[in-house]
Amino acid sequence: MDGVFQIMEKFFSKTSKLTAIRLELKMKRWTKDNRPISQFFQQLKCQLIHHYGQLYNGYIWVREQGKSKAQHYHLALLLDGQKVKHSDTVYRIAKAIWTYGHLSLPDNPFYHVHRDRLDEHRLLIYRLSYLAKAETKGERPPTVKDYQFSRSIRVN
Repeated sequence: MDGVFQIMEKFFSKTSKLTAIRLELKMKRWTKDNRPISQFFQQLKCQLIHHYGQLYNGYIWVREQGKSKAQHYHLALLLDGQKVKHSDTVYRIAKAIWTYGHLSLPDNPFYHVHRDRLDEHRLLIYRLSYLAKAETKGERPPTVKDYQFSRSIRVN
């Protein structure tokens, strides 16, 4: 959970508004590494720049595998709320890019948070706390990560 607080603090040091979008990325088949999510982010960033121009962005993802044969990813995209006012476009772009399986939205996937609105912060933090659960993680080679946070909030 420390990572969630840190990434939000970094984000709000750059901009006053944040649009967060939760996505579920299911895989058709298991992979020994996280290359699919890495490639997804490379393509997504290019498409977001094409559509919105330069914008602050970050992410949090976790890799999980319960009883299914393939892993899946829970993802939170953190985008500049000054530029991304509605998340429908981001969802459509992400859905078109994810070719490794099925992309869907969980319940309550969109959050618009202002730096000075603590009630909005609490709602998003509570929502992102789901990503920190320990069960269904660990089904991976030892050198592969279960989760990753943006190291910095960057303008891409």
